[in-house]
Amino acid sequence: MRELSPAAREHFEHPRHVGCLNSHQPDVATARVESPVGGEILQLHIQTDAQDIISAVRFKAYGCGWMIACGSLLAETILGQPLAETARFHHHELVERLAIPPEKLHCAVLAETALQAALHNDAAKRNFTPSPVSSSKEPQTPSFPNGAYEHGDYPD
Repeated sequence: MRELSPAAREHFEHPRHVGCLNSHQPDVATARVESPVGGEILQLHIQTDAQDIISAVRFKAYGCGWMIACGSLLAETILGQPLAETARFHHHELVERLAIPPEKLHCAVLAETALQAALHNDAAKRNFTPSPVSSSKEPQTPSFPNGAYEHGDYPD
């Protein structure tokens, strides 16, 4: 395995915004994605304010140093950003800033996938209106590339 770049080492040794937010809060959306390539897992929690700005972000990464660095830099990058701008985030930003080698590209892709899943869950949560009568229709889970999956609510 290639040694971490200086930027990646900094985020690996001193990760920013590690942890969880309360997913039961109406302004918190969560996602959990897993890579079929290396088995890495990234959990991402975002909280938005009334102006649709990401006011808090937390992550947990399970995997190699590159995965932890990607989660940390992603969290640092999106904090304080408008949702519309955040939706345009691309994994190449992580690749460039962390100098990620080709064999670890899937870590950056997983971080982007987690962000897109969290944004999707945020939009779904905002449009959710509980019905007084329970529905028999099961909610649809979107599919994500590379076999990744997501959950809107999972044990912390």
